[in-house]
Amino acid sequence: MHLYTRVILLAVALFSVNAAHFGGDAALEQVLFRMVEGQMESRALSPAGQACSNNYVNATTKNSEKLANATNACEDVANSTTVANDRNSNATVLTIRNQLLSLEQNLQLCRNETDSARFINCTVSTFDKNLQLLDSSNSLAYQTQSQFASNATVVQATRSNCISAAVGDAKVQAIQAANDYDSCLAKIPSQRVISEKPKEQEKKEQKPVQQQEQKPVQQQQQQQQQQQQQQLTSVVENFPVNN
Repeated sequence: MHLYTRVILLAVALFSVNAAHFGGDAALEQVLFRMVEGQMESRALSPAGQACSNNYVNATTKNSEKLANATNACEDVANSTTVANDRNSNATVLTIRNQLLSLEQNLQLCRNETDSARFINCTVSTFDKNLQLLDSSNSLAYQTQSQFASNATVVQATRSNCISAAVGDAKVQAIQAANDYDSCLAKIPSQRVISEKPKEQEKKEQKPVQQQEQKPVQQQQQQQQQQQQQQLTSVVENFPVNN
């Protein structure tokens, strides 16, 4: 049975290391069951052992389904977080675009001035504002760039921690299922002895009953023989004797 435990731990460990390469429930079930299935098929099981095996397979199936659902939930949370982060980042990018558009409009307004004096006045009057727009856009661009990298790191870490927790729980459940299976098999011999004792007791109880049933029959036969002897004696005594 320790082989089962090692096989399951190996399967779960492979999944935890290569989770990104598994496509979904089918791949997960292949990892968790095919390695165990070969071991179970090689052993001839009694009906009681087959019941233990069925319980083990059912528990392992539920465990794999729970693990698949948990990992899918981790992926869903990671994806939704990424979408929310992208939405926030896109809002900042839109602000940068609008500021640069205002800067371009101010510059275009000054470029449209054909008179040199008016052109100079426009340039001087909009310089501070244009410089502020440019500086703000540049700062927001750096912040957004850092935010993209930070969000990706946080999402990846959260996703990995979530999946690791799910895999850790699956390992515990897999070991518990294997131990339950081992305990179930260990109880079979004692159950067989308990089931045989009532049969032996029943046989012992049947023998006195048969003996008790035979005694009245024997007594009745003895009484009949005694009656026949008495009748025969009476006939002989009453039989006339010729002198």
